[in-house]
Amino acid sequence: MEKTRISGIQLFLILLGFLFGSSVILTPAIGAGRDAWLAMILAGAAGILLLWIYTTIALLNPSKTLVEILRDKLGKVIGTILSVLYIWYFVHLAALVFRNFGEFICTTTLVETPVAVVMGLFALVLLYAVNSGVEVMGRMSELLVILIPVVAFLISIALITAHDFTAFLPVLENGLSPVIHAAFVNLTFPFGEAVAFLMVFPHLNRMDNLKKVVISSTATSSALAIFVFARNLIALGSDLITRATFIPHLTSLLIPEFNVVPLVDINLLVGGGVKISVCIYAAAKGLSQVTGTHDYRSFSRAVITFCVVLAVWVYENTIEMFGWAEEIWPYYSIPFQIIIPLLLLLLSLRGRSKTSRENTEDAGMGYGPANS
Repeated sequence: MEKTRISGIQLFLILLGFLFGSSVILTPAIGAGRDAWLAMILAGAAGILLLWIYTTIALLNPSKTLVEILRDKLGKVIGTILSVLYIWYFVHLAALVFRNFGEFICTTTLVETPVAVVMGLFALVLLYAVNSGVEVMGRMSELLVILIPVVAFLISIALITAHDFTAFLPVLENGLSPVIHAAFVNLTFPFGEAVAFLMVFPHLNRMDNLKKVVISSTATSSALAIFVFARNLIALGSDLITRATFIPHLTSLLIPEFNVVPLVDINLLVGGGVKISVCIYAAAKGLSQVTGTHDYRSFSRAVITFCVVLAVWVYENTIEMFGWAEEIWPYYSIPFQIIIPLLLLLLSLRGRSKTSRENTEDAGMGYGPANS
């Protein structure tokens, strides 16, 4: 593993940018309509539990990445097969996020520019960030991710006169079922996608702070997403918010006399850039470990090029992009986000219990430090 370390605040901000990512563009809980805020609260609570599982796996397997944990717990053959599947998952996720942001920029701002050009230019910037290493990604997050809550707050202040609090009513008009389904969608997107951080956690300089940093970042991201949705709901109304394509862009157009669209674009690109960078790093690092190559950078250019090509090909139009995110992606992600991590958690706990039992038996037989 490359000898780079990131601080707790850097991990906090990288994870915050990752979770913010494209979730605001697509608003995964929007299937619950005006009750999406309830779904987001449920998803946030479940997301904290899911990230707790990921951090526990990392702490039970110190200094090991996801690929190393898979091969250690499941054997070289099965572990390698699952590692390759995870690499595909990270590549696929990066491609989908590329397309989300390319579609957003080409629909709202650069309407005459081909989406492939926008994604290609974005990829060049992100390739530099990924090749610079996790430490540089952490420093860039310190500079840029802080813009996300600042811009969200400034836009909210500018919209303070455009509000309709009755947009929240009636609560649970369509029952609890849409809220539960939307919460599940929101759990898999974005919280479950943070399984990619099992390739990043070993770089934290103080692993004893891992759970505190990750859980606080997850809670902050959830609170920020609920705040932004509530702002958009009271500004646009419940009917328009369920029919709008890119809700943050539409909300920003309501601000009189000031053009804040560039701020919204930059804000969303920062989150998307962090998310794609983490996915590309995880995929390239995974490939280097599977193949036994010492430097992940030898794979990063090929991975990011393939992601852009896949992003151009993966959707026919914006409607298909939204449909995939809500109807297919959650079920496609279950093995990667929930089933395999739970298996790794159980195997890691069993391994620790076995080690503790062996140490106790050795001490009882006179092999402990006191009798040696």
